[in-house]
Amino acid sequence: AASDVYKRQRLDKALMDHTGVTTAQAGALFFLAQHDGCLLLDLTRGLMLDKSAITRMAERLEKKKLIERRPCPRDGRAVRVFLTPAGRRAASRCLTIVKAHNDTIKADYSPAEIKTFSRILQTTIQRFTEE
Repeated sequence: AASDVYKRQRLDKALMDHTGVTTAQAGALFFLAQHDGCLLLDLTRGLMLDKSAITRMAERLEKKKLIERRPCPRDGRAVRVFLTPAGRRAASRCLTIVKAHNDTIKADYSPAEIKTFSRILQTTIQRFTEE
């Protein structure tokens, strides 16, 4: 468990050093790379975080000029979230760092072990999102 925390801290540090974003913020950039222009509510659900946490994260990402929040043209109460060009570049850099980090972690395991762990993790995630 201590080594997992260390590996996660290493990823956090690498992301901050090379992109200026946290692991959680990188997750938001990855989500938006796939769902650009989604509602802020969709981002909340996609990242499985509460509304206030997403709002604070969006404020930070907007200050960094990585995203832009705009009122939804169909519902004035709703907000849509868009990646800026800088946000797209940051998402790409984050993805490169995360892939390298994951490759380092996977180097200690066989393909069969990775496949089994992935299946267990997907099942666990599915159970928690069905509640």
